[in-house]
Amino acid sequence: MRTLISSKLFKLFLLFFITPLLLAACSQPQENSAELRLPVSINEVMASLINHSADPIWIAAWQEPQTDRDWRELEHLARQLQIGGSLLTIPGTGPVDKAWTDNEEWQGYSQQLSSAAARAVNAARSKDIELIGRAGDEIVTVCESCHIAFKPDLPTMNIYGELSPTASL
Repeated sequence: MRTLISSKLFKLFLLFFITPLLLAACSQPQENSAELRLPVSINEVMASLINHSADPIWIAAWQEPQTDRDWRELEHLARQLQIGGSLLTIPGTGPVDKAWTDNEEWQGYSQQLSSAAARAVNAARSKDIELIGRAGDEIVTVCESCHIAFKPDLPTMNIYGELSPTASL
């Protein structure tokens, strides 16, 4: 008797709770008219977040952090850069932001930037200046490649093209 009740309850549970969830999961997603957008342009993200976070990572290869606090700050900046790379996949208020973020090559550069920044986070955590240099070199390469592809006329403050002293060719 108890098994029969349990079996019926289980079937009712499947019918009324699980089946609708499965049907909803299989249905086509509805078009979301309120697309996610940043409240600023991608250019502003690059100037205020990406550049601000990347510069100390590049500089660290020449001027090694001296204290635990310096290393923690470098780790936090690397994490900001990792987040910034992900933010570059979301259109903002700029006139070309949507075209950029719809482009697969742009998405690839954004992912590469986040990945290189994640390596910088790990390097800062382990206080490994050689790994910081490698991550910084990766960041330079990704940024330079993206700028050549999408913003060739943007001034680069003459920072691109020079690898860190720890770079191995």
